[in-house]
Amino acid sequence: MEKQPIDVNAAMRATYDHYYSSAGYRQRYPEPNQATLEYLMAHGAGSAANILDFGCGNGRYAMALLGRSQARITGYDISPASLAEFAALLQLTPYRDRVALVDGEVGNLRPEEPYDLVLMLFGVLSHVGARAERIKVLRRLRALMKAEGKLILSVPSVYRRRPLELLEFSVRRRLGRAGPPQDEAGNIFFSRAISGKPLQFFYHLYSPADLCDDLAQAGFKVAECRPESLLPEWLVTQSALARRLDKLVLPILPAALGYGIRVVAYPS
Repeated sequence: MEKQPIDVNAAMRATYDHYYSSAGYRQRYPEPNQATLEYLMAHGAGSAANILDFGCGNGRYAMALLGRSQARITGYDISPASLAEFAALLQLTPYRDRVALVDGEVGNLRPEEPYDLVLMLFGVLSHVGARAERIKVLRRLRALMKAEGKLILSVPSVYRRRPLELLEFSVRRRLGRAGPPQDEAGNIFFSRAISGKPLQFFYHLYSPADLCDDLAQAGFKVAECRPESLLPEWLVTQSALARRLDKLVLPILPAALGYGIRVVAYPS
């Protein structure tokens, strides 16, 4: 493999533009994870005045929160196709005046008022790229928050996800065949066929300790670290049986063994 740096943002933008344009995302994730939605409501989403949904996609969670709160919501995503779908869905609702959609660089986020709640759900942070870039994004989000604001994010667990790719890129690093960002432990690429087209995804897979360390480096204090789900999100959103099983197991499941790791953090 050539040791040339890969522009992760450009790659993810192209991947998710196709993912949303092909309707593949809607088919795989037809609705929010209800347990995650309940978690957001239990942690202040219902009373929040100004919410940033960073990596909002087509508004899968933001649309649900609009119906359960009076919050103003900013939806940010690097994929124009995802925001176009979000905008089209908004036209069918009475919520249009409470939503601002932002794409492009993170610096394009310039709210009139600081956010009291920031969401980075379903692995968005893990798509960003090298560790320095992830911490840079977290610091930018911290700067956009109220002093008493709250960050809720979730990332994929290194102990549950993509073991073959982890092994593959570990071997490449040992052989000196991994260029940036594959040269960083925990960074992987994998492919998934969407509407007949193979799409490449980038992930940084986290342990709870590594996630807490990144947040600390960005100026956050972690208040809570728990598993997001036992089973994959696509299964939990499509199967009532899977949802019931998840609900039974989550209270006793260690954060590291969740399919995803979820944290609540505050600016320190």
